[in-house]
Amino acid sequence: IRGRETSPETLATVHALAVRMGKVPVVCGDGPGFLVNRILGPYLNEAGYLLVDGVPVGELDGAATAFGMPMGPARLLDEVGIDVARHAGETLHEAFGDRLAPAPILERMLEADRLGRKNGRGFYLYEDGKEKEVDGSVYADLGLPEPTPDVLTGEEIRRRLILVMINEAARILGDGIVTRAADVDLGMIMGTGFPPFRGGLLRFADEQHPRAILERTRGMAVSLGDRFAPAPV
Repeated sequence: IRGRETSPETLATVHALAVRMGKVPVVCGDGPGFLVNRILGPYLNEAGYLLVDGVPVGELDGAATAFGMPMGPARLLDEVGIDVARHAGETLHEAFGDRLAPAPILERMLEADRLGRKNGRGFYLYEDGKEKEVDGSVYADLGLPEPTPDVLTGEEIRRRLILVMINEAARILGDGIVTRAADVDLGMIMGTGFPPFRGGLLRFADEQHPRAILERTRGMAVSLGDRFAPAPV
């Protein structure tokens, strides 16, 4: 992380040390969530909104893994811990306003004492630390009706999850947190397991074409709210 007072010599030294340790460094500017967590925030939030819209946990996570993600967002929340995810979400909300307000579903998960893997119950049930199955009682605990299979197609689910990340990555570039799209792609592949065969988040966006991305974000901002308002860049 390059701070305001970080000298080029210091940056180069730490970068070289990371390489010698066998790590893959990405140079970022300072800011809430830095790179990876700032992009994951809207992604996990959108998963909460999709659950409220009636998407079953299994279909939500299945759509993400079919795209190539190593696990779906509900499973990722269980792994991170709902309490940790909420704390991170509050930090992003404070920094960026209502656009990154935590989905209310996270608060309900905490009230139901569903912390994820760490206490054996989140969106999934765990036994001896191993995932068993989706916990069917989670919907009632969250005040949600029984989900409707196929309420959204896998493509519609994926589009919302991936588009909100692409939009946040564009904001990160606009804010100067990183200076190259390649840094976003490297950070997402190495830091989140974003499918390498897609080349990275913004390489994938290039394949869709910026004009198509802009049209989709504008359409979703109208139908789903300001969290999809297109990044200025």
